[in-house]
Amino acid sequence: MNTRLVRASSVVVLPALLAALFSVSTTGVLPRPPLEPLFDGQAAADLASRLTTEYPDRVPGTLGAEGAARWFSETVGAVGLSVEEDDWTEDLPELGRVELRNVVAVVPGRSEEAIVLVAHRDNAGVDRPEAENASGTAALIELARGFAPQGSAAGALPHRTLVLVSTDAGSYGGAGAKRFARESPLARGAIAVIVLDGIDRRGSPSVTIAADRPVSPARALVRTAAERLREETGLEARLPSVPTQLVDLGVPYAQREQGPFLAEGMAAVTLTTDGAPFTSLSAAETARAVERLEQVGRATEAIVGSIDASVGAAFRTPDSLFVDDRAASGWAVRLTLVVAVVPFALGVVDLIVRGRRRGLPFRPALRALRTRALFWLYGGVLLWVGGLLGVFPTGSALALPPHSEPVSDWPVAGLALLLAAFGLGWATARGRLSSDARVTPEERLAGYCVALGWIGLVAVGLALAKPYALVFVLPSLYAWLWLPVRNRLWTRVALYLVGLLGPVGGLAVLARELGIGVLDAVLYVASLATVGYVSTASVLVALAWLAGAAQLGTLAVGRYAPAVAATRTAPSGRGRIARLARYVSGR
Repeated sequence: MNTRLVRASSVVVLPALLAALFSVSTTGVLPRPPLEPLFDGQAAADLASRLTTEYPDRVPGTLGAEGAARWFSETVGAVGLSVEEDDWTEDLPELGRVELRNVVAVVPGRSEEAIVLVAHRDNAGVDRPEAENASGTAALIELARGFAPQGSAAGALPHRTLVLVSTDAGSYGGAGAKRFARESPLARGAIAVIVLDGIDRRGSPSVTIAADRPVSPARALVRTAAERLREETGLEARLPSVPTQLVDLGVPYAQREQGPFLAEGMAAVTLTTDGAPFTSLSAAETARAVERLEQVGRATEAIVGSIDASVGAAFRTPDSLFVDDRAASGWAVRLTLVVAVVPFALGVVDLIVRGRRRGLPFRPALRALRTRALFWLYGGVLLWVGGLLGVFPTGSALALPPHSEPVSDWPVAGLALLLAAFGLGWATARGRLSSDARVTPEERLAGYCVALGWIGLVAVGLALAKPYALVFVLPSLYAWLWLPVRNRLWTRVALYLVGLLGPVGGLAVLARELGIGVLDAVLYVASLATVGYVSTASVLVALAWLAGAAQLGTLAVGRYAPAVAATRTAPSGRGRIARLARYVSGR
């Protein structure tokens, strides 16, 4: 290993890192509108109470959901706005094919450009209060009342058209938001989208910015939303942490309804409040809920006023990283991640060239890697089979809510069956890799060269196609690069574990974002793959990385064996069982 080459080539990362640092700049805030908001928190709270009392269970496709859509349409129509409904059928994970309905009201403006306000009116049932959004639906109605012709002063029409959308299936992956963003003619003129979701919670307000593609909302929209929330609540609006933003851009993943709008090129944010939902309220808690609802409602009205007054402003969707009141340009961050692969690539290429000159036995190592790649591909097939068997969900490619199965209710029997099949495949692959001869240092070094070269190919592919996904891979590159030059077992094991920090850290960040355990996050990501939200290409890249990681893991712990040549007879029957028993016992 030419460690001097790796260290010297690391200099190329410095200019990219400096570019990322210099790209950090303060984001401007749109001016506050001259008229103070008129949002009535108590009126909105009364509307939310009516909705939850009359239709407590609004699961998509049920009679309660149908009644809630009719109630919203009648309530908004009573303030003088025309209402349109969009009905369609969709295959929702966990629910199957159900009838869904979006209800849309329009406040005409003097311009065809539109500001879209969105809130989902469905929930996941009375036993899942975390999916309740009666507050967002009520705020949407109260905002409609304030902007309706009969509720506003003469001549006070907004400059831009205001579109209010009550979506369906927001608690089941945002199918209604995705439908409106892709299909509605009203979405084509949208310059900004504001989503309201759970705005009466105990905690501080927050602005959600993740997307279904690696993009971000316009900086001015994010900072204006945060500033209006701070003005009304007296609290700093929380933005996702930098690790969370990197994970969401690397997957990419968006839990709330702003995701589909951003994926279609519309600048969108979600306003929400932290903390557990109010289930059984005391008088003091009810007053706090009404107060928080009014604060966020007033902030929303002020945000709409700021955007409406910004004639000529452009709200685009470049990728950015937000840190408090500053933001770093996404191109600079992507450049840094891509350039960071270069020292590793040079070191591995040099290692492979040296190995070829010394005549290292690469073919057995390549066969071993092929066997491991086929084994992990078999694991991917088992994941697909799990979807067919109902162990994992299937349906529309939506970002599943954290309360969905199998996260909320582990399918123990199905998982046990899949794990048994996975273990059988591992035993078969292990028999193919077993060897009676003692592994030589040359064979071990060949195994390192092949595995590191394979990991490098995965990294280069990600650099070309999905640069943000390198945040999951970079720790493994530079931790595992030093495995061939470390002789002590504990050092190699420590380096190997450090290399796993990328994917394990990503799972931990996702688990914290969703409020679930790390093991639950593993099942959640598997579910995202079976419904198609995580693409097949991304799954194959992950399996390819696991194949290289598995070979390096056996090398790190001293259990590596090159693959048996095709001309030799691989052990079978009792021979495989005996070898497996010896491997497990450590003999």
